[in-house]
Amino acid sequence: MPTDLTPVSPPRRRSEKSRMAIVTATRELLLERGFDGLTIEAVAARAGVGKQTIYRWWPSRPALVADVILDDADKILASMDHTDDLSADLVGWVRKLAATLTSARGSAMLRILTVAGMEHQDTQAKLRAGFSKPLHDSVRTRLLAEGIDGATAESAADAIVGGVVYPILSDAQRYSRRRAELTTQLIVEALSRR
Repeated sequence: MPTDLTPVSPPRRRSEKSRMAIVTATRELLLERGFDGLTIEAVAARAGVGKQTIYRWWPSRPALVADVILDDADKILASMDHTDDLSADLVGWVRKLAATLTSARGSAMLRILTVAGMEHQDTQAKLRAGFSKPLHDSVRTRLLAEGIDGATAESAADAIVGGVVYPILSDAQRYSRRRAELTTQLIVEALSRR
């Protein structure tokens, strides 16, 4: 019969080796099969762990995908320059964003983010906080630093980020950095006429 003196085994801690194997397997399978083709069974088999190990750490497939994608978000979320030339700063930032998101890996990540976010509200909120919002905030913050009012900066940031992300989601293969630059230049020119 257990007593208060019965030793209690410590809770099992995550194995960093297993976590990395799961993350790597998920990343590889997402690139190979996409979000719809990814299963927890396939991740477990590739990572060499049991499904219960994955579910102990991530409550759902979208939650796992969100964490893996957000691990890579820092490669996409480039910092914004703050020089005396607003147009050059924004165009340079958009050029880097378009180059990343039109690569095979970047385009796949963007599509996966979109699909995963549609499947669960919690995942959507996590992806918005870790990916979409930082993209938008980079542009908005730069516009505010230029003295553009809050409502205009908000709308212009929507237009710039949306003007890059939407066409890439529609057809990443045909989207060019030049188109991203031109879209951004048009928006900056419109702001200067206000």
